Amino acid sequence: MKRPWVLLLAVVLCAGLVAGCATANALQSAREALDKAKAAGAMTKAPFEYYAAEAYLNKATIQVEKGDYKQTDIFMKQSVGYSSKALEMSKGGAK
Repeated sequence: MKRPWVLLLAVVLCAGLVAGCATANALQSAREALDKAKAAGAMTKAPFEYYAAEAYLNKATIQVEKGDYKQTDIFMKQSVGYSSKALEMSKGGAK
């Protein structure tokens, strides 16, 4: 009788750990995208996009601490989008 519950709890625990790792990896990718934009000079060449990306990354970090992974994913995607745009604008302005 106890065995099915133990198995179910083990599966739920594993699924939670996998979701947490995926979120941590996605946050790291978003940070790296922001760092690339910063290195390209986006703070001065594309300030709106750079600071928007930074703000969305901060919001994603807050949401992951709250455990709201759906909202975390939304904010991370917005951050990466703005980081990509900032990087593109920074390299274009360097010509």
